This record gives sequence, C-alpha cells and structure tokens, in this order.
Amino acid sequence: MLSLISLAAIVKMTNDDSIATRASLLDRLKDREDQASWQEFFDTYWLLIYRVAKKAGLTDAEAQDIVQETVMAMANKLPGFIYDPKVCSFK
Repeated sequence: MLSLISLAAIVKMTNDDSIATRASLLDRLKDREDQASWQEFFDTYWLLIYRVAKKAGLTDAEAQDIVQETVMAMANKLPGFIYDPKVCSFK
C-alpha cells in the first residue's frame, strides 16, 4: 500500500491551485471535537487525496483507505503543527 510519505510526494506533483487552505481552518482543526471544521476539511480535500491515490495506481478501495488514513494522520499530527505560509503551502 502507498505510504503517506509517498502520497505527500505525489501531491507535490499535483498542481491544484484551486484549493486554498485558510490558516484559521488549520487552527480550528487542532480541536478534534470541532466536527464542523473537520467536515469542512474533509469536504475540501477528500477528492484531491483520492485522485492522487488513484493517479498513483491504487484501486478504488485502496484510494478510499488512503483518504481515511490521511485524515486520521492529520487529526493526530495537527495539534503540534505550526503553519507558516512563508515556508510552504498546505496541501
């Protein structure tokens, strides 16, 4: 199965400038109980993550698993994440 690190490398190759992540959303996502913000994040990113996984050659089921694993990894990592748009973009 495609690792999250490999997925991140493929995302870098995917040019989708139509998605802009607000720093305020990233801050709200640090609260795992903020269901509205997590739904907004999921609605914004699931298709991008899914398409990247499919582009990498994964099956539909594997791509869906990657979406779920990516969102879960985000939930685990975001509390300590500091977003600096000068360093990189988020996506």
